[in-house]
Amino acid sequence: MGIGTKSVVHIAFVVKNIDETAGTWARLLGLTEQPKIWNIPGPDVAPTLTNGVSEVYHNCRISVIPLDNLVIEMVEPGEEPSPWKTFLAKHGEGFQHIAFLTPDEEEARKTIRDVCGAEQEYHVGYYPEQKYMFFDTFDALKTELNIKVNGDYRETIKRLQEEQ
Repeated sequence: MGIGTKSVVHIAFVVKNIDETAGTWARLLGLTEQPKIWNIPGPDVAPTLTNGVSEVYHNCRISVIPLDNLVIEMVEPGEEPSPWKTFLAKHGEGFQHIAFLTPDEEEARKTIRDVCGAEQEYHVGYYPEQKYMFFDTFDALKTELNIKVNGDYRETIKRLQEEQ
């Protein structure tokens, strides 16, 4: 039993000021360039569902800093509802989730349900070659889990885009 991997893809933080936080990380790590900051893609690129409802994040900003062994991700929520805005309201700024790439989605789901009590994901997003899911495991793990699964999600994306 297990989620099928022990390799962390990234760790993510929810922040109020991404420019400031990304800059501080850059200085700490001795980066010569500021990390790029961009808006989270919309449903035309990567449709998302939170509790089964399609969402668009017009002003939700993201930045990533690749390290040798994993990636640091930072998200600054916008005004619209989002998993990051909800986390910020409930827990404040800080460590939001840890992400794993698993080879077996169903085994990972079963393990998360059995070990952490999270019945299902509350947020899911699709890219053409990867799906990600957020599970609220905060009570059990003091963080949320982000499970990533590689696959061909072009038909799912097309269907979701047609439904909007």
